[in-house]
Amino acid sequence: MLPQFVNQTDNLYHVHNEFNALTTESTFADEHFFKGKGAGAFPTASAVLSDISALGYHYKYEYKKIYHQTDTGLSHDYYLKVFISTDDLNKINKVEFEWIEEWHNEFKHSWLIGVIHAEKLYATDWWKQEGVSLILCPDAIIETVEYKKISKRSLELAGVVG
Repeated sequence: MLPQFVNQTDNLYHVHNEFNALTTESTFADEHFFKGKGAGAFPTASAVLSDISALGYHYKYEYKKIYHQTDTGLSHDYYLKVFISTDDLNKINKVEFEWIEEWHNEFKHSWLIGVIHAEKLYATDWWKQEGVSLILCPDAIIETVEYKKISKRSLELAGVVG
């Protein structure tokens, strides 16, 4: 789970104050949007105390549905368009990116927008360092970059890029 910028047309854009929201998307169920008021200090404290009490009685919560379907898994075989801000450009592993669309560099602050394969991102931790912020762009998931690779190869053959 990563933070993400949202457009004004996104349902999450209109979530304010004490409200929480979540958008889920799956192959068979399409997209769902859940919005509700946050629990607040007292209900949260009550739930934490209840959990601590349950530990004392060796109570275990049940998740029966977890055992019904065992052939599912998460895939990291996709690309992400990300915004990265940093206090030191050397903290960003730029060779991991498929391409970088925008780049800005100042004395103590730099940022870029680029596309990186999710597997490469999750296999490293350079983006978790202090002084580095990574935020997904709106419509961040890109399933294939083949068209961009073809375009890049054309530029290489033409001698425009090395």
